[in-house]
Amino acid sequence: MIWTHNLSPYIFRVHLFGTDIGPRWYGLAYVIGFILGFQTLKKAIRAGKLGELKENDLEGLMMWLIAGVVLGGRLGYCLQNLSIWMKDPLYYFKFNQGGMAFFGGLAGVILVLLIYSKRKNMSFAKLGDVVTVPAALGLGIGRIANFINGELWGVPTNANWGVIFPDAHDGVPRHPSTLYEMTTHFALAGFLIWAGKRSWTERKGVLSAIFVTVYGLLRVITEPFRQADTFVGPLTNGQVASLLIALGGGIALFVILRKPAPIQEEPQEDSEKSENFQEN
Repeated sequence: MIWTHNLSPYIFRVHLFGTDIGPRWYGLAYVIGFILGFQTLKKAIRAGKLGELKENDLEGLMMWLIAGVVLGGRLGYCLQNLSIWMKDPLYYFKFNQGGMAFFGGLAGVILVLLIYSKRKNMSFAKLGDVVTVPAALGLGIGRIANFINGELWGVPTNANWGVIFPDAHDGVPRHPSTLYEMTTHFALAGFLIWAGKRSWTERKGVLSAIFVTVYGLLRVITEPFRQADTFVGPLTNGQVASLLIALGGGIALFVILRKPAPIQEEPQEDSEKSENFQEN
């Protein structure tokens, strides 16, 4: 059944001084994503998976990650809308006039993890592996917020699940492309959880490489359903960028898996029992 989008981007709002003020679903999605990341990192620290990183280091790391996501994501969005940014240099700071871009946010997170892991003398790959699942879940939740906002609508469709987005100003049913992407993000999170329990993902960087590779491939599949204005040949700009990161992730995964598996050291107790047995 064709449905006309009528959801409010506000959780609740009040009208003050001629404008609506209140918390938005989009902001809540980011808060949930960061909470998931915080809890996942805390669990990894308690399990001893992040070397010498302590729980009291976590707040500082999360502040840096939030800055990387927000500042990098906003920079990526402004670069995608460079003509607007060139006319208005302050456009970067006008978050109410546009959102953020995944590729910019990804670059921001990678930069933060690189700097932080170097400062703490710890493994960048291990740190990246830990945040893959909350990142995928956070992206999925963010797409739900995009749909509630009635933005990033899809191309026209004759399917009976099409949605009419008033902001498109044409009254044409369109694919709910953000919900398609939401599905792929949650599927990616599920796959990462499954893969994380396999022995071959114990190598540092495997989960990170899987995240980047699979995300890129899934984005190539869902991107044609989203309304796009810029193309490189038959591909949208989003598809080209997705193919590039999928290629980079695939190469990284191939290189990592070709390396010899790390040798597992025998527990101390087992070694002592073996020595006692030989003496007897």
